[in-house]
Amino acid sequence: MKQTKILRRLESSLTDGRIVTVVRDQFEADQIDGFVIALTDDWVVLHALADGVHLDDIAMLRLRDVSRIWFRDDDPYHHRAITALNGPVASFDCAPDVGTVELLTAAAATADIFAIHLEVLEGEPLAIGRLLDHGKKRFTLHYVGRDGEWARASERWRYRDVTRIEVGGRYLDALNQFADPYPDADAS
Repeated sequence: MKQTKILRRLESSLTDGRIVTVVRDQFEADQIDGFVIALTDDWVVLHALADGVHLDDIAMLRLRDVSRIWFRDDDPYHHRAITALNGPVASFDCAPDVGTVELLTAAAATADIFAIHLEVLEGEPLAIGRLLDHGKKRFTLHYVGRDGEWARASERWRYRDVTRIEVGGRYLDALNQFADPYPDADAS
């Protein structure tokens, strides 16, 4: 699908509240359903759907990785079910020129623990944790495991490798509530 058509469909979802499926062919996790809640020059922000009718996390996807946009489940039934089961779709305010640094900062301001995907790297790593700092080209994330335990050391990643940022949602909310207490600053 041409980039102009992708942008037109994303803008339609944003202004008209249409449900979209964002397809990213080059990655293993290649489809995400949801409502577009923000669109920047380089990123699209979705309130993602789980199981078709449950609002879940806020997913920020790099636009250049988007292959296609479908209006697959955009029908009255889905809209009624989503509204009745969840309440309103989230909002997300950001300027059109924000980039990875600003979105990571926004994610960190929303929740202590959030997820980043680095799908352009071998093995398509997913890192979940706390943002410790950010520089010109890299940022530091302190990883928390799926068992809720904090890693002994933090890791540095390049902004250019971030393809997706997630905040909130059932899994990340559980980690934010029940992970081990954050270790002393000396441990990271």
